Amino acid sequence: MKARFYLAQALLKLKLHQTAAFPFIMITQNAPPKPSQIAFESLVEISEQLNDTDLLDYALRKLDAGNLNDLARDLYLLRMSQTLMRQENYLEAEKYIQQTLEVTPNGDEALYTSALIYLKQNKPNEALPALEKINNKYFERPITDLKRGQAAVALARAYYQAKRWQDAITLYREIPKDHPLYHESQIELTWSLFRAGKFRSAMSCVQTLHTPFYENFYDPESLILRTIILIFVCQNDEAEKALETFQKIYPSAYKALSEINKSNESLEFYYEQIEETQQYLKDLKNDKKPAYKGRVPFFMVRALIKTPPLKNRLSYIDKLLQEKSRITKILNRVEDEPLRKYAVKILETRLKNAKKNAGKILRESLAMKEQELALFMGDISLLRYEVLNGKKRAARTQYIRQINNSSQDQINVQENRNFYIENGYRYWPFEGEHWRDEIGNYQYLGVNRCEKE
Repeated sequence: MKARFYLAQALLKLKLHQTAAFPFIMITQNAPPKPSQIAFESLVEISEQLNDTDLLDYALRKLDAGNLNDLARDLYLLRMSQTLMRQENYLEAEKYIQQTLEVTPNGDEALYTSALIYLKQNKPNEALPALEKINNKYFERPITDLKRGQAAVALARAYYQAKRWQDAITLYREIPKDHPLYHESQIELTWSLFRAGKFRSAMSCVQTLHTPFYENFYDPESLILRTIILIFVCQNDEAEKALETFQKIYPSAYKALSEINKSNESLEFYYEQIEETQQYLKDLKNDKKPAYKGRVPFFMVRALIKTPPLKNRLSYIDKLLQEKSRITKILNRVEDEPLRKYAVKILETRLKNAKKNAGKILRESLAMKEQELALFMGDISLLRYEVLNGKKRAARTQYIRQINNSSQDQINVQENRNFYIENGYRYWPFEGEHWRDEIGNYQYLGVNRCEKE
């Protein structure tokens, strides 16, 4: 056991984190209290470095918390609460996180975990104090700061769940264009504005999501929301155009998705789709014009690889590849061969399993996306019905006015449709490539025609 302990310590100092994890796990299970606690703390560090919780979760199940000191025990309580939360055992998770907060009341991770447990139970008011504390902590940082943006968006989501629309709107508007969370925040801001009844502001916001910069993003929800808002303000012609855009893009994607989900492909196939998408994105960034060879629609895989489950798994795979490359560089002597073989065997096994796991996540995500698109397509049918009803009501109103020779003022009746297209939106275009600071800004100036009927 001593030999394992020193081997693990040496591997960790060489920054061979995944390789070091295996002897550390055996130490947490079989060693005396002191080395066991050091091994657990090291596994926490490894978990953070690799962005992987599997090994830590395994160690937690085997660990005797009575053998840990105060610091290690706090980490144990925090990780247990997160594990139980992922298993949807919220009551037990709450007990563990409350014990953690008694010792570290200002820890970001503990506060956020506490809030998340409440939010998953639909208790936003209980989650707000923890998120407000985190947001206040980072409020003085620059607006482009990653943590400030994350804190603001997390609090805004809690406000939204609590139906405090204006508070959510204020926070979402703090996210600048060059922040990684900008695109996510825009659709959520649009929903907040819509729920607050600020239709004109909501239209200004949702139009940004339909600029050329975002044309290859999977975002059917924004088109649905745009249509709903246009129906609310009786802009039925514009709502019909949004429905047509949806019809051009998503039914074909749904058909392709349905065929793949029925084909019973291997997990390796799904991981190949991820690799193809990553390579295609890399080529686009290098100003190449490659042909996309994946079978799953590009914009869908592109969206899914940014979601936390798949993003974390791909980050883990990238770290394993980096470690494998590092092993060949630092263990290159003849006498290093046994250790090199041991490390490479571990990494190849973990890489194989991690890629399968990533493929499984993508397969499950695509099945969920198929269900989501089916629901959206059902919504589109209902919205099309509402648009037709709206146009019918507008035509009836206009007919009655003509019959009665109504003298009621009608705005711009002499203008053709091009006038409304030109004046419905004010757009400051950009030229050149799609840099983040060149994303178009829309200000919606259209008339709420419901007021004129």
